[in-house]
Amino acid sequence: MRAAARQRFIGYLMVATATLLFGLNGNISRLLFDNGISPITLVEFRMLIGGFCLLAVLLIWGRGALKLPSRSWGWIIAFGLSLALVTYTYFVAISRLPLAIALVIQFSATAWMALGEAIWRRKLPSRAVLLAVFLTFFGVILLTGVWHLSLNGLDALGLLFAILALVTYIAYLLIGRRVGRTLPALTSTTYGALVACVFWFIVQPPWSIPAMTWQPQHLWLILLVGILGMAIPFSLMLAALRRLDATRAGIAGMLELVSASVIGYFWLGQHLTLWQIVGCTLVLVGVIILQYEQQG
Repeated sequence: MRAAARQRFIGYLMVATATLLFGLNGNISRLLFDNGISPITLVEFRMLIGGFCLLAVLLIWGRGALKLPSRSWGWIIAFGLSLALVTYTYFVAISRLPLAIALVIQFSATAWMALGEAIWRRKLPSRAVLLAVFLTFFGVILLTGVWHLSLNGLDALGLLFAILALVTYIAYLLIGRRVGRTLPALTSTTYGALVACVFWFIVQPPWSIPAMTWQPQHLWLILLVGILGMAIPFSLMLAALRRLDATRAGIAGMLELVSASVIGYFWLGQHLTLWQIVGCTLVLVGVIILQYEQQG
């Protein structure tokens, strides 16, 4: 039991570190968007840089991990496509909807996953999981302040992409969990990123990339997004999924909202209201409850 608890703790620590980097990535991405870089260009380079960084690591320190069983290719392609689509659908959603509504829709994934797990297993999730879902989802609502916004007249295409972001986020967690059963996290992330990279370069070939992308100040930030916003955190998330089930990893992943808010406060001067601070606290409490839960 101690060994299992230790593995859970390591898993949650990995998710927490990944969400911190995702939060940093979100703020860097915001700077790039404000400077005219399109979401599709940023996602494209994010996968390219992240994938080749991880490939270099494997070539230098773990060439044996480059071997991929033939039966794993189907799952790797599926994982790569989920990796390619989850970020893009989210970016399109927040470009057409208020950010708060898009965030609440995507991060409701954990509640849907807990419900799906209950239906699949024909039993209710544990009280700890239900409480964690409630606290984290309510914390997300407080963080985003969604009740201040009217749901009337919302962009239909934006709502469609927000729902697609929800579906692809669930797919990413579930497929990542399945891939992580048989492959090391670094191998899975490397090949998944390369599949996503190929996908996006088919959608937007190199000669179609806007000229402003190649400005030095943009390339430096794009490099950070590829390394700190893709290579490291996605590897950590997959490694965590070897120790946690997808529902618990998804709930803990809501820490991304907390880290993004805190980083935005200190870096971009985006002040937190009292309700947002309460929301951050509820998300943290939800993750702590999951950590101390005794799994059967």
